[in-house]
Amino acid sequence: MVRIVSDFVLKSRFKKKLKLLTSVSKSNRKELKSIVILVTGNYEVKETLFIDFAKAFKVPAQNITIVVFNKNKIPLQDTLLGQRIECSKEMIDFWGNFPQKFNDFFKKEVDLLINYFDDNSLLPSYVSIFCKAKLRVGFSSTQYALNDLILNVNPSDTDLFLSESTKYLKSILK
Repeated sequence: MVRIVSDFVLKSRFKKKLKLLTSVSKSNRKELKSIVILVTGNYEVKETLFIDFAKAFKVPAQNITIVVFNKNKIPLQDTLLGQRIECSKEMIDFWGNFPQKFNDFFKKEVDLLINYFDDNSLLPSYVSIFCKAKLRVGFSSTQYALNDLILNVNPSDTDLFLSESTKYLKSILK
């Protein structure tokens, strides 16, 4: 019963924050300096692919943060990227508040947020709306308001997603 009420609170906060997100104006960007990737545990995504993606925009690996969503708390793994954060629903309290490390993470403004999840599951979407991103990229199977650039690509085809993202982002950043 507590979990149902907690989910209701999260959905309510999500809807309210999503309305605010759609009213945020997008400034013209000429380059990317930082990238955050939100990815669910459903997909095995090789970090080297995101490093290669970042190289196309001259973003150093230490300026890339990956947030991995899992059902259970999993210990941090070594990463080639600047930072790796593990996230599970148990980390969020009843009222939808995050632990301090996430509050610090949410204060940082990033140039590009990649929403690498393809469903409307609440946790990744909820984290996404709290990220201060100037530009957002994601899949067509998520809520459209979460993303500025929406690609109709199968999420298991990481290479295609990243090549299409690169192509469209380079035209946007000109």
